[in-house]
Amino acid sequence: MGTPITAPFGQWKSPISSTLLGADGVQFESIATSNGKVYVVEGRPKEQGRGCIVEYSGYEGRDILPAKYDACTKIHEYGGASMIAFNGYVVFSDRETQDLHKLDPSTGYVEQITKTATALRYVCTSATGSLSDDQADSWILAIEEDHTKPLPSEVRNRLVAVNLQSKEIVNIASGDDFYTAAQFSPDGSKICWTQWSHPDMPWTGARLYVAKWDNGQVTDVHHVSGVPEKESVSQPQWGFDNTLYFTSDSSGYWQLYRAHVDTLECQRVSLHGLEEVEFSQPDWRLGNCTYMCLTPTKMIASYTKNARWSFILIDLSNDSWQEVNVPVTDTIVLACNPLSDTKIALLGSSETTFSTVFTLDIADTVKLNALKASSEFSMPSSLVSKPEHISFPRVHGKALEGMAHAIFYAPQNPDYQPPSGASPPLIVCVHGGPTSQTGTGLNITDQYWTSRGYAVVWVNYGGSSGYGRAYRDILNGQWGVLDTADAASCVSYLASTGRIDQNGVGIRGQSAGGYIVLQALCDYPDLFSGGNSLYGIGNVKTLCEDTHKFESHYAFALLFDPGADHAEKDRIFRERSPCLKADKITAPLLLLQGDKDLVVPMNQAEEMVEMMKKAGHDAKLVVFQGEGHGFRQAKSRIAAVEEEEKWWEKGLLKIDTADL
Repeated sequence: MGTPITAPFGQWKSPISSTLLGADGVQFESIATSNGKVYVVEGRPKEQGRGCIVEYSGYEGRDILPAKYDACTKIHEYGGASMIAFNGYVVFSDRETQDLHKLDPSTGYVEQITKTATALRYVCTSATGSLSDDQADSWILAIEEDHTKPLPSEVRNRLVAVNLQSKEIVNIASGDDFYTAAQFSPDGSKICWTQWSHPDMPWTGARLYVAKWDNGQVTDVHHVSGVPEKESVSQPQWGFDNTLYFTSDSSGYWQLYRAHVDTLECQRVSLHGLEEVEFSQPDWRLGNCTYMCLTPTKMIASYTKNARWSFILIDLSNDSWQEVNVPVTDTIVLACNPLSDTKIALLGSSETTFSTVFTLDIADTVKLNALKASSEFSMPSSLVSKPEHISFPRVHGKALEGMAHAIFYAPQNPDYQPPSGASPPLIVCVHGGPTSQTGTGLNITDQYWTSRGYAVVWVNYGGSSGYGRAYRDILNGQWGVLDTADAASCVSYLASTGRIDQNGVGIRGQSAGGYIVLQALCDYPDLFSGGNSLYGIGNVKTLCEDTHKFESHYAFALLFDPGADHAEKDRIFRERSPCLKADKITAPLLLLQGDKDLVVPMNQAEEMVEMMKKAGHDAKLVVFQGEGHGFRQAKSRIAAVEEEEKWWEKGLLKIDTADL
């Protein structure tokens, strides 16, 4: 290796191209196992984002879903868990029809299960019986979402069972706003599920139920755990002995619990030393799975602390545990059934590896095998910028108590060095949700910027998950204020420690993160030199009137204190809507938006640009045709990063992009 080239931060050449970023690889969406084989849904940008089901026997993967199908459910708009595998078959949702289909991997034959109306959406969560067509005891549990009346308040969700022989659809539970995570017990005698209603989100007050099941008949329905607006239950799973496990945040952290099947008495799985870690995460998408039983007395589980996931093996006979040291620290999704009593399949990433399909065997020695990585790009270790979890004091805003958190990435490229005394420009990234978290897994987008000489920081602002319920709840009534102030405090902290050029700070975010971008540019114009809002929220009142069912009440608790009257709500709507104070923005603003977005409709971006231009400020809107809430197609993803790079060159590096 020769002497590094001296060049300004932000102008380093990188082997990570926009084409690589946008078109390379796949996005893993679901993982399942059956009969010793692993099944994965791959979202493929090169196929317009199509979800293809891939089967792995050993290390070899093969496409098993005929090309005319696209495995994807739109339930809750965010989808997830688009397939399950059971007894050698795969049941999946097809994007176009949203009907359920059964796939025989050995022949590629696909049979349509539900043939209803185009206004109905389905996702399968569990199965029992042989799944053969000639067996009357073959059933699947599914969530049905009815959009016959398209207004969010009129969309109906219910839990159903579908008989695979007769195609009969039986109502299991209805009347609440949402249902999820329904599971048959191993002996087929019971079912469990979670449900909640507005104003709750699943992470604020989901409830767990259990019932007896007898070939389509449901009796003895009992509430197990969960309290509206107080206790969130998620991830119910049956143990081999019909013990019901789940996670609950009643202690202040999502901890593991067990319910005895006869008495339904609940008790925490008492893992000494792990009382303040989280074994679950917000159920934005279906299919959340972070633990699983291997035998009647053995469980493998993952937990997060300081935005890093770790694995443990639990002895359920006495609740003792031991670390399982594997380098998988982020984006954890386990296939909910083991491959054997020592082996599981999972999706995950680490500080040095992209999202990958793994098998993990803990028999004698721990063996982690990678079946496929989401990117084919061979990332040189010398190019990787490693994450650093930082906690910093709140110095902006009114709530100055406590610490906020972030993950910092320094510029890293072995071929370059900066001029003496120079500090790098900073790209502040804010996750969506806002009830979400950014972890420490290798993200090619972050490395795209750090390899060019930018510093990157992801802010896990107040309201983020992974730090306990109190940290999540601190954003209630303060959305657009506390989170924005935490992003500003992060910038001030990094500037005070001399790690960044405080005159070259940009901020980017998607969805609710895009809202923070707009709020930050309005409220802290002296801190930011540019912004990129990807399908962000400019008018919170319009959003509350416009958005889909799943989130149609979400913003109220985030914006208003309990008991706020009409006048108070109107005042907050005005104060928290960036489009109404666009005149305060001095930095150039880029907005990237899909024209088919139902979560944050395009009128949000259009109104923001109109108000910016009316105030005489620099704003550019780029609309991506056929894209929804997030960009799936390769051409969109490539164009988005190229637009953003030109924007940072203009705003942070002060380069006239017309001359490039």
